[in-house]
Amino acid sequence: MTKTGSGTDGLRLGSYSQRADYGTTRRRVIALAPAAFALCQVLKAESRQERGRRLLEECIGALGGERFLKIRDVVRSGRAYAFYRANVRGLARITIYENFGPLKDDPEPDWLPVSRREVYTEKGDYYNLFEHGQGWEVTFRGARPLPKERMIRYRESTLRDIFYFLRYRFDEPDMYYYHRGTEIIDNVPTDAIDVTDSLGEGVTYFLRQSDRLPVQQVYQRRDPKTRIPSEEKSAFSKYREVSGVILPWNIRREVDGEKAFELFGRTAEVNPRLDASTYTLDKRLNLLPESP
Repeated sequence: MTKTGSGTDGLRLGSYSQRADYGTTRRRVIALAPAAFALCQVLKAESRQERGRRLLEECIGALGGERFLKIRDVVRSGRAYAFYRANVRGLARITIYENFGPLKDDPEPDWLPVSRREVYTEKGDYYNLFEHGQGWEVTFRGARPLPKERMIRYRESTLRDIFYFLRYRFDEPDMYYYHRGTEIIDNVPTDAIDVTDSLGEGVTYFLRQSDRLPVQQVYQRRDPKTRIPSEEKSAFSKYREVSGVILPWNIRREVDGEKAFELFGRTAEVNPRLDASTYTLDKRLNLLPESP
C-alpha cells in the first residue's frame, strides 16, 4: 500500500511540475509577444528603399566601419589570370598597389580620387599605372598611354566597384536604393540591392545574408562604338581580416558570362609605408605614342 501510494504521489508531483513549467513558458511567451509584434511592425514599416540603404550601411560595418572608410593604401600580391573566350590568355605573379585619396570639390573630367599600380614582374619593370583616371603601360621601352576604350572601361568599373562606391558615392545626391529580395549565389543566400545614380546608371550588389559581406556585383554597360550592351560581373570570396579591415582574397571578373580576370591573393597589407613615387609616372621614362 505504501509503495503504491508513493508511486501515485510521484505521478501527481510530476504532473504538477509539468503544469508549472507550461505556465511559466506561457507567461514568457505572452510577455515577449508585444516586443515581437513591435519588431514586426518596424520591419513592415521599412520600405524596400530604406532597407536597401540600411543593408549597405551594415556592409560598411562588416568590412571594418571607420577603419575601412579611412584606408589610405592597400597592397596585395598573388596569382592573376587573364582569359579570352574561356581560355587562359596570361598568367602573372602580380602585386597591386591601391591608393584612396580625398575627393576634389570641382574635379576635372575623368578624374578619380584613386590611383593603382599593377606590377607583373619581380623586378617591377613591367606594370600598368592608373593615376587619377589616366593610364599607362610601362615596359623597358617606356610608358605608353593605355587605349581610350580600355580607360573608359576602367573608369566605369571603378565607379561601380562596391568598395569604391561605399567609400566615395554612398551619400551622393539623388542616389536611389532598392532591396530586390533574396537571391541564391553559389548556394549562398544573399540580399540583392539595386542602386541607381542621378544619371540613371545602375548596378546590383549582392550581400551575404549571414554577415553582409559583398558576394557579387552586376551591371550593364554599352560599347561606346557599337552601343551593344554587355553584362559585367565581379565576384568576391575568401574574406580575411587585415589590420581591422576585412578584404576579399579572391576576385573574379566576367563579361557576358565568360571569365575575363581572376586574382588569387597570397598576401595583403593595409596602410604600409610607401614612397610617393609609387603612384606617379617617372619623368625619366621615354613617353611613347598611344597604340593605334
